[in-house]
Amino acid sequence: MRRIPRQINFLFVFNGLSILGNAITEVAIPWLILEISGSPLLVAGIMSAKILPVMLSVFFSAQLVDRYSAYRVSVISDMVNFVSVLLIPVFFVADVLDFYLLALLLLFSTILDSPGRLAKDVILAKEITQTKSENELINGVNSTIENVCDLIGPVIASLIIATFGVVNALYFDAISFLVVALGLIILKKHFTSCIDKGTIASFPGKEYIFDSVKYIIKNNDILSILILSAIVNLVVTPFLLVYLPYLNKVTYDSILSLGISMTVFGTGTTLASLGYGIIAKRYSSERIILLGYTLLLVCFIILNQIQNQYLLFTTLFFIGMSVGMTGPVEVTMIQKRVDEKMFSRVMTIFSSVRFLFVPVGYLLVGVSLETELAIGVPYILACIVGLGLLSYLLISRRNLVSSSKINDFQ
Repeated sequence: MRRIPRQINFLFVFNGLSILGNAITEVAIPWLILEISGSPLLVAGIMSAKILPVMLSVFFSAQLVDRYSAYRVSVISDMVNFVSVLLIPVFFVADVLDFYLLALLLLFSTILDSPGRLAKDVILAKEITQTKSENELINGVNSTIENVCDLIGPVIASLIIATFGVVNALYFDAISFLVVALGLIILKKHFTSCIDKGTIASFPGKEYIFDSVKYIIKNNDILSILILSAIVNLVVTPFLLVYLPYLNKVTYDSILSLGISMTVFGTGTTLASLGYGIIAKRYSSERIILLGYTLLLVCFIILNQIQNQYLLFTTLFFIGMSVGMTGPVEVTMIQKRVDEKMFSRVMTIFSSVRFLFVPVGYLLVGVSLETELAIGVPYILACIVGLGLLSYLLISRRNLVSSSKINDFQ
């Protein structure tokens, strides 16, 4: 990497370590709860608590970074994550860890996740500008590292858990955050962007939110994408973090199987995202949306009939492809159809609404797995995706009808 400055290479390493640390959390926490209680509903409840601060931080991430500087927010975020995650195995060994305390620690571990990730993105962007590096090269390498870490993260996490135990694996998780924080502190002199001390930024008022909501409601195209994405997000995240751990624990009792399952899903997502550029040139965004989410619906139906582990992995690959195919389309459609001055506001609402639906999905899947509905959870997920597609078609059709009437009048 001769053309890439040394400090940017450090940022690549720190970014990769952060992703691997998060992968350990996402695999270890559901598995720990299932080992202790055997309750998927408890997994859903605690993971819901974990997502709430992420949802709320969407509204203040940018303002926090502007006010206190990207460097400070990044370091503080990693140190808070380090302490919060470290206390989980410490309290467990001391036999004082209950599920309320676990939920509280996870809440603190994620409260600065969004600002911390944004801060690292800002530092990288500033370093690219300061060192006059090639944006395409740096962003391409960074995206590749993120994709690779997303793929290998669950496997590494499952191997660590299988070798050292789920509780000890959390020590590795905590250390990953500490290494990133100390790395930024020790290597501060190499980062030209660290001289930025931040600016005093005011936080958005009620008008900021209300104007954004009104704008979305008046634009059926944007509203249809938002509703569809929120409904699908209600399904996908709980599927990965509640249903898959439960399935692999009850059916195969193998943490390695869970790691492979999530990696196969990530492989499908990555390949579909890479192929989006080719598909997008040949098909309309609406057609890709319908194709991708129809594939997701069909895969959930098939999943309910599968007994063989290899067929499970194959189905998960195609589920990943459907998500990877449609994710970039949604962002592209918003970019094209939202006024530039409203874009950041609409994306803020878009992200927060999608996060808002995730706890609902956690509880829905968790409650279903605790009852006789457990055997039919994939069918329930398929029905929800179907409702999302139906809402998208109805709202989009309403927009076409309105446009047709305006044209006829003119």
